[in-house]
Amino acid sequence: MKSKKLIFIPFLFLMLSLNIYAQETTGNDTINNWNEKKERQHLLNRQDSSTWDYEMLYRDIEDAKNVDSKPFQFGVFPVPKYSLLGKNSFQGIGIGSFYRRIENSDNNLYCTFFAVKKNELIKQYIPEEKTNEIFCTIMVITDIKIDTVNYSHSKNQMISRNHPDYIGQGFVKTKKGEVDYLAFLTADRNEYAIVNMRLFNLKQGRIILIAPQKDGTLRSLQLKSEQVLSIDDIESYIDDLINQNTVRDFLTNRGNI
Repeated sequence: MKSKKLIFIPFLFLMLSLNIYAQETTGNDTINNWNEKKERQHLLNRQDSSTWDYEMLYRDIEDAKNVDSKPFQFGVFPVPKYSLLGKNSFQGIGIGSFYRRIENSDNNLYCTFFAVKKNELIKQYIPEEKTNEIFCTIMVITDIKIDTVNYSHSKNQMISRNHPDYIGQGFVKTKKGEVDYLAFLTADRNEYAIVNMRLFNLKQGRIILIAPQKDGTLRSLQLKSEQVLSIDDIESYIDDLINQNTVRDFLTNRGNI
C-alpha cells in the first residue's frame, strides 16, 4: 500500500513548526567550507548570550510544552542566530514518513527520512537539479497495524537548533517492543545513526533496514545509494529497492516477526 508523499510540511509525525521554514539570514555572501576555526567560534557563540536568538528561544519554550519526543526529550537551549554563519547558511529541513505492505505478509515496512534543504554550506554536495538531500532513511518492519488516525505506531522529530548540524529521531512500535532511532549530519560531513544502541556510519550507506526477530533480537541491512536522494525521489527509489532480491530476502526472512 502506498501513502501520500510528504514534503517539508508533513502532518503525520511530530515536528516543531519552527524547523520547517528557512530563517532569513544576513552576512557575507560567500561561505567557505566548515573548518576548525568556524567550529570554535560557533561554540563560543553558543556560550555568549549576546549572540542568541531570543525570539526563537521564547517560541521554543512555548512549543516544548506540547512536545513528547523519543528516544530523547527535546531540550530548550538558547542558540546563536543562524545569520552569524552567513547569508543563506540555512534554508530549511524536512522529514517524512510512509509505509509499504511487505509481500506475502501481514507486516508493514515503515520508512522515515531526514532531509536538509540546499544551502550555502552544503550546496557543493547536492546535485544542481536537486533542492535537498536526504542524509538518512530508516526502515523498520512492524507487525502492528499502521494507525492512520492518531499515528500511535510511530513518532518522529527533526530539529535545526544545532545548525549547521542537524539531527532527527523517532521510534516505531511492534507488538512486543519498540525500535528507537536517531540520526545526525554535521557541518563537517560526519554522519551517523543509532538504532537501539547499534551505531551506523552513514558514509557506508544512508539507508538502514531493521528487522525485529521472533526471538527478540534484531537484524540490520545497510545500503548505499548510487545517487544523492531527495524528498522528490525517495519513495520511487524505495519502491525499486524493495523489489531487489537481496532486500526482498531480508524483508521476508522466516526469522522476522
